[in-house]
Formats: sequence, C-alpha cells, structure tokens
Amino acid sequence: MNIPLIDLKLGYKKVERKLLPKVREILSEQRLTMGRYCAELEAGVARLSGVRQAVSCSSGTDALILALMALGIKAGDEVITTPYSFFATASSIALVGATPVFVDVERDDLNIDPGLIERAVTPRTRAITVVHLFGKLCDMERIMAVAAKHGLSVIEDMAQSLGARRNGTASGAFGDIAALSFYPTKNLGGVGEGGMVLSLRDDLGERVRKLRSHGVDAPYHHEMIGLNARLDEIRACALVEKLPFLEEWNRRRIGNGLHYNEALADLPIILPKTDGLGDHIFHQYVIRVEQRDALRAYLQEKGIGSGIYYPLPLHLQPCFAHLGYKPGDCKVAEAAAATSLALPVFPELKKAEKEYILASIREFFRTYSNSKS
Repeated sequence: MNIPLIDLKLGYKKVERKLLPKVREILSEQRLTMGRYCAELEAGVARLSGVRQAVSCSSGTDALILALMALGIKAGDEVITTPYSFFATASSIALVGATPVFVDVERDDLNIDPGLIERAVTPRTRAITVVHLFGKLCDMERIMAVAAKHGLSVIEDMAQSLGARRNGTASGAFGDIAALSFYPTKNLGGVGEGGMVLSLRDDLGERVRKLRSHGVDAPYHHEMIGLNARLDEIRACALVEKLPFLEEWNRRRIGNGLHYNEALADLPIILPKTDGLGDHIFHQYVIRVEQRDALRAYLQEKGIGSGIYYPLPLHLQPCFAHLGYKPGDCKVAEAAAATSLALPVFPELKKAEKEYILASIREFFRTYSNSKS
C-alpha cells in the first residue's frame, strides 16, 4: 500500500468540473485581480469566522506582515511569539523591523504557554503573535487576559486553523487581527499561494485594504507605504469553489484524528490533545515518540508518508542567532522538534488505509520492543 502524507489531487477532483469553465471565463474576460471572486471569498470567510473584515492577499506570509503593519509594529518594538511554528510566524516580525521574543510552548498541545507570556513583557513589547498549531486553538482566554492587562495587541496566526472553534468563537475572532494562509496543503488549500487578513475591527480592515495595494486610497495617491500583495482572481475562484467543502473536510479530519487517538492510546506515544470537539481540526496529526526517526523509516518502508514539523525551533535558527538564544531556552519546543512526527490525516483517507497505518505503527513497537529484550 502507498499512502502519502497528503494527497492534493483528491480535493481538487471535488471542484474540477465547476472550476475549469470559470477559469476560462476569467481568462477570456481578462478580469484578473481583486474582482468578483476575491470579493466572494472574503465574504464567505468572514461569515465562517464571525468577523467584520476579511481582506484577501497574496500569501499567508504577506497576511502576517500586513497584520503587523496595520497595527503599527515597527523597528524597536518587541512581539512575543512561539518558537515552534513555521518560519513566517517569526520572519514577518523581523521583516517589519521588530524583534521576535520567543517563549516556550505547552507540553500538552505545543501551543504558546500563556503562563510564560507575562514574564517576557518589557516596556518595548507591543503585541503577541499566537499560532493555533496544527489546527489546535490556543488557550485564548488566558492569552487575551494577559494582553488586556499590559495593553498589547494580539495577532492570530491561523494558517492551520480555519474553521476551528473554542467555546463558540471561531479561529480569527479572538484577537485584534488574524492572518490566514491558503497554501495548497492547508485545510482550505488553493491552486497556489494565497492569504487573508481577518479582524473584528473596521479600522484595521480598511488599513489592510490600503496596505495590500501599495497604500493607495485613490488611484496613484498613496496614503502610506504598502505592499503589492493582491490576490488574483483564478486563485480566489478555486478557493470559492472549495470553501463549501471545508466543514465536511474538517469533520473528516477530526474523525480521523480522534480515531487515531483512540487506537494508539496504549502505546508509548504523546498524542494530540483536544479540549472539546472542534477546537482541533487536525491540519496535521502530530504524535511525539522517542524513536521518531526509526518509526519514520519503518513507515517509509511500508509505503506510508510522514512529515517532521518542525525539525529546528525558531529560536535556534541561524538567522536569529543575534538574538542570543541557546539550546535549553525553550526546552519543550526543542524536545518536540526531536520527537514529532505527522501522520496522514487528510479527509479522503480510506478506512483500510487508516487501519494499515495503525497496524504498521503497532508492528513497529512490537519489533522495537523485541529488539530491546
């Protein structure tokens, strides 16, 4: 059996028949940027997330940069964030001239530890960027309380969590502003790069709309210095066609993840944590196991794809060496980097494929235990 970590072709097949004629129409009419489909996508995601403002843009990374720019984050400012995330979480902070300040993550879910945030606040701290890692929502109640106490803005990096909910509130509707990615592998993945900035605040939404298009408030009149970060109509159209399937896809991912959790509960594995149905949408299903590299090699022999997210925490990346972090500063993140392994969890996984994955993992541990005895 051959099971990839993710199979993008299966999701595309859902929309191919309806999408291709619309792509031909876009090309025939040559209405290529920020048109009808961008507007439809923004309205749909705003409804889903319960926010007032949804502004499409060219990528998830640009969404983070635009969010920081809209908040006025600049050189000399500090932004507290997690060391255990995709690089853009921290690079976006550096790219606007600010300094990322890393605090460790919680052992249970690898999201930023709310209990450590307050200790990292200094007179230069302006914001907190949280990441709903792998689709699991952070403890936003505690984080928002710390932010309110110190007058800090909160940016949600929700690249992996569109559609997740905690106590009735959707991802992207907790903080001041949120950044979303439509990279092809995401739960709502496009046909190329794409992103969006969400906010409950009209002022921030309007500011992002200007910033994504060179800061214009009228043709060739630039109120501020912005980016060229517009989304094109073809990519927006693909996302509009896929959006109605997102709830079903997330539900299947949740079902797959909970099935894995139940089946693997008796093995020496740290399993993904859920606090309530829907607060984890399993963008990735990530286990932690001491024999990670051996297990990955074994699964590869069995034809099962897997992934390592992330092999080197952000505070130890060479480009951030000047910040002075050293091994041991974020022990939980460092341990996770050495033990984390993502298993296939995409919505179209067949029952036989899931059972084959589970049987192969069990077989590995039997073989590993026998070799130790």
